[in-house]
Amino acid sequence: MCLHKMMLEQGVTSRIGGTNQLLSEGLISGSEDLKIVEKTACCVAETSTVEEKQAVEEVEAAAEADELVYRDPLVGATQATRKLVETCKELTSQFRRSTAYKILTRTTQPSHAITLVFVSFILLVLWPNIVGQPSSSSKPSLADQVTTKSRPAVFVLLAYFGSFAMHFGAQMWMTFVSGLALYFNLPRHTFGRVQEILFPKYFSMGAALSAVTLVTFIKLQQTAHPELTSASFHSWDPLLLLQLVSLALCAALELIVWLYLAPPMLRLMHQKYHFEASETVGQEVGHFSGAENAQLQRSLHYKSVHKRFRQIHMATAMANMVALACTFVHLHFLASRVELL
Repeated sequence: MCLHKMMLEQGVTSRIGGTNQLLSEGLISGSEDLKIVEKTACCVAETSTVEEKQAVEEVEAAAEADELVYRDPLVGATQATRKLVETCKELTSQFRRSTAYKILTRTTQPSHAITLVFVSFILLVLWPNIVGQPSSSSKPSLADQVTTKSRPAVFVLLAYFGSFAMHFGAQMWMTFVSGLALYFNLPRHTFGRVQEILFPKYFSMGAALSAVTLVTFIKLQQTAHPELTSASFHSWDPLLLLQLVSLALCAALELIVWLYLAPPMLRLMHQKYHFEASETVGQEVGHFSGAENAQLQRSLHYKSVHKRFRQIHMATAMANMVALACTFVHLHFLASRVELL
């Protein structure tokens, strides 16, 4: 009986041990399977990440290829110009916030200083001819004759013809094309805003180009005729003196308009537009006298501002036409002197 009982206990113990061994083996195999699954998942994740990176790189490469296909020199030049303009605008904005800009724009002293520098430069160029020196009566040497027959420097010719052509083209465009086309096709206030931007640039550029044309013209005449370098203006050809007067008058008129007429005219235009905007006026195209609106007609302040604006605007227009006439005088001189090669 005891022997049978001992055999039963050994059987149970062996079964329990076998079961524990099986369980441990199963756990080990399960943990190994989990490790395999985890490794597989990691491999799959790494593979998917690599594939995503490759896909992104392919998309970027395709985008760059498309950009290269559709990119041409014009697009590149446009983008570069845009960056340059944005940089210039940023620098201009910083300068406008400075104290120096406030002094230059809110006082009249800078205008006087610019005028003084401009006139001084012209007088410095013309001073030997204004003072005049007695010309030598001796016979010119062979070297002087060779110098007389030599051609002027290419840079001087380039500056002379380039400045005159640019000035004449700008005058014709602003006076007869841009101004008239915008006036008859844009609302009046919009047209005024455009002219507000163009007017100072137009007259400042015109004054500078006229000065360059005048100085280079004198230099060319002195190169072609060395005896005129120190000779008084009384010994100059009257036709040449007419060119000097016309070019100097053109530069002076444009300088006066730029520094002394355009700023008050633009301020009056802002005041005038403020009155008209309060009465919902200003979107009409073409001429507007103010008589169509009863409220503006009764406003004495508006009438005063409108009158002063018209006076300065008329003076500016007349100065521009006289400057254009001076340019035509010099154009006629060129047409009579230039010989086609």
